[in-house]
Amino acid sequence: MMTARTAIFITFLSIVFFLGASFIHVSFFGKGLHAETLQANAAVSSSSVFAGEPFVFQIQVSGSENPDKPDLSGIKDFSVEYRGGQQNSSRSMTIVNGQVTQNVRRGYFFSYELTPKRTGKLMVPSVTVRAGGQSIHTKPVIVTVKKPAETDDFKLRLYLSKPHCYVGEPVILTVRWYLGKDVKRFNFSLPVLENDLFYFIDPEVKTDSGKQYYKIPLGDGQVVGEKGQGRLDNRAYATLTFRKVLIPKRAGEVKMAPATVACEALSGYRNGRGRFNDDFFSGFFKDDIGRKGVYTKVVVPSNALSLSISNLPLEGRPADFDGHVGEYRMSASASPTQVSVGDPMTLKISLNGPEYLDHVEFPRLVTQQAVKKDFKIPEERAMGEVSGRSKVFTQTLRALRSDVKEIPSIQLTYFDTRTGSYEIARTKPIPLTVKAAKVVTALDAEGRTPTVSKKIEVETWNSGIAYNYDDMSVVSHHPLDPLAYFKTLLWICLMILPPFFYIVLSAFVGMARRRHADPLSHQARKAYNRLIEGLKKAQHTDGPAESCEMILTAFRDYLGSKLRIPLGAMTFGDVRDRLSQREVGQETLDQLKNIIEMCEAARYAGQESLPGSSGLLQQSFDLARSIEKKLK
Repeated sequence: MMTARTAIFITFLSIVFFLGASFIHVSFFGKGLHAETLQANAAVSSSSVFAGEPFVFQIQVSGSENPDKPDLSGIKDFSVEYRGGQQNSSRSMTIVNGQVTQNVRRGYFFSYELTPKRTGKLMVPSVTVRAGGQSIHTKPVIVTVKKPAETDDFKLRLYLSKPHCYVGEPVILTVRWYLGKDVKRFNFSLPVLENDLFYFIDPEVKTDSGKQYYKIPLGDGQVVGEKGQGRLDNRAYATLTFRKVLIPKRAGEVKMAPATVACEALSGYRNGRGRFNDDFFSGFFKDDIGRKGVYTKVVVPSNALSLSISNLPLEGRPADFDGHVGEYRMSASASPTQVSVGDPMTLKISLNGPEYLDHVEFPRLVTQQAVKKDFKIPEERAMGEVSGRSKVFTQTLRALRSDVKEIPSIQLTYFDTRTGSYEIARTKPIPLTVKAAKVVTALDAEGRTPTVSKKIEVETWNSGIAYNYDDMSVVSHHPLDPLAYFKTLLWICLMILPPFFYIVLSAFVGMARRRHADPLSHQARKAYNRLIEGLKKAQHTDGPAESCEMILTAFRDYLGSKLRIPLGAMTFGDVRDRLSQREVGQETLDQLKNIIEMCEAARYAGQESLPGSSGLLQQSFDLARSIEKKLK
């Protein structure tokens, strides 16, 4: 039985535990942060741009660290691409007469890339931002959009595979950029891709041909561009070419607005500037003798195009027409051609047609009555394989009877764009020799032996566990007393758990007090690990721009935590001075500045460059280790 003294002791420990928990709640959660007033501002990287030139549009939110993503569907004069969001909070602490006050400014910003579709003074309308039950509206932003002009060094041309087509007929759009100078970043804008009159498909590009290829961001995705050479207006250029397949949905006359490509083109060289020039875009590329390339913004327009789209005629349209448009021819082969009833045969049908065949499907053979009546046609069939202007389909057939003499002609109804009428493409019949299937019985099996049934007697064994004992007296009755077991376990818990909770509570209170006294120390201790994790994640991104963004964010978080600098206010000048005070060497500072410049350049450009940025991640890891040695 539990004594009265023990009960009093347990009650005392329980009171201590609950009082401690209440103390922690009041001390560290009672001073809850008051809800800040939600504010939102809209900002652009440039208020004057060329048509087709992308620029950065940011929505800067204060008063919340996790606002809802704004809806920008109301922006009609610009193409909008979301570039991500990031917290932008700062914390500071003041001590007056022993009273510690922690000031927290919560913030977040959304980044977008806007590309103007036309010239003139265009307005980015007000955007609604919502967070924590509050909502706020940004102010409209006016952007002046200028008409781009073609130069002798850069030309952009659009080509269509044909000026006239029918609904459902693929048309190839070729985009070729002629380059007369080096560039380091570029961005294509194709207004036609926003036209809901077409289906858009990326043709397959075989990158194993030994040529050079680049992944080019375009709209919400990317295309593969081929590097080559070409001549235009009696001048040789380097070229970058990619293609899109346009499949019209309905008839009409389409006027395709000019495409544009915005780039930074090399215009000359100059000597290097001071070591701590804070212009993040300067010095991104240098030549072998230490000079810096001077790059200027260039926006190149293309030619305009028009496409006439006609409806397929209803008159004379066959009932089995399945939407094939173009000029088609067919051939077929089978193997083997000498089989027994039920043996599989492989039928290959080669379909020659328009320039683009990836989307073309062959009609199911079950719809070919002449084939269906003589052959078993499985549901499964292999996908077609494209080779040049042919697509090969494979199907398995099994003859149903021995009197089948051939695989009959297979038909495909199509609309011939050359003659403007519906036609039928046919294969030639394939002769077969089909034998009757032999019925194999058990008597035909070699090495057969008579089957003998063996009688198995089931015996009863008069032995078992009962025969291991002389009598039942060896089995004693030991009744289980659940109450006694419960009392013992309860006593152990009551004796051990309260002191254990008290120790844990004391440790938690001590840790919470230390963290409250210096809330930034914990972040500083963990900063290096977060930096390394961020750099490792940057190794597995889709492109240099995203990788540079993650490297820059990782270093800013690390330096802000180590040097007690709010992230939203951190500049390279602040970092440089504080690192110098911590005896960080000049060479390390130069490396840090170079990495920040490269990452800032890629971040604001938001695109890939032809030269690439190899070695940047390894430099970042080496720099992280060098700085950590000084800031430990």
